Amino acid sequence: MALAKKGTRCLTVDGCRYRWVVAPDDEPGLAIVVEDADAGGQRMVTWVEHGTVITPALVARSIRQARELGWVSGRRGPQFSTRLLGEQSAR
Repeated sequence: MALAKKGTRCLTVDGCRYRWVVAPDDEPGLAIVVEDADAGGQRMVTWVEHGTVITPALVARSIRQARELGWVSGRRGPQFSTRLLGEQSAR
């Protein structure tokens, strides 16, 4: 299921366009939900701790991390879920 355009933001990372949104949840934290802005495909969800400041730079870092872990945004498939590794962000 594709992300709705309303309420999402666009971000270009390394020449690829993505659409993203932050989805609050009780556990295990906040979810950064990302998908390819043009092709749809496999959705990526990166979990971060509550209280983390979500910035476009943090979203770009989560996208790069997910690609290193095997996420291919334009390919169809089940949701790709991960936690942001390393330092979260300034609070």
